[in-house]
Amino acid sequence: MGKVLLIEPQRILQQAISLSLFPEYEVKIEDDIGSALRAVKDYDLLIVDGAALQERSQLTPDVIRSVQGCKTPTLWLEEETASQTPKRDKLVVIKKPVEKEKFESALAGLLSPVPSREPGVSATARPVKGSAPRGVPKKQAAETSGQPSFQFIDLVDVVEEQLPPKQGKKTSRKSK
Repeated sequence: MGKVLLIEPQRILQQAISLSLFPEYEVKIEDDIGSALRAVKDYDLLIVDGAALQERSQLTPDVIRSVQGCKTPTLWLEEETASQTPKRDKLVVIKKPVEKEKFESALAGLLSPVPSREPGVSATARPVKGSAPRGVPKKQAAETSGQPSFQFIDLVDVVEEQLPPKQGKKTSRKSK
């Protein structure tokens, strides 16, 4: 499991990015970039919302130099009119609003894939048994792949099951 340091002051984006990285990555969220950059070498990836930091006047020249000097692969989120973007190797800039495909592509490019046994297939691109590629229904993927598919229980199947009727307490009436 990879470790990601997310520097994002906006709570809704903290949750959205964390959920998009779950369960492959352990995400630590920081609001303040100053204290977070001291421990950045312990992480596999740094994600910084430069636009939000600039709005809060936390994007100082010292912070820009720190990000430029760190060796950790960095994903930098910015608005269209950003003027203070760090420049270095292993830094990818994504314009906000963040699109899922661009975000996933940037992650794949920054994080080196684990070597696999099959030539030409990275570990991040390998589908899990029984799962279909994104955008392809499971049934169709099983028919086209020619491999037996494993059927997993979807959470929807569990939720949609009917519960047995509640057995209320029987009240006994005493007769006088």
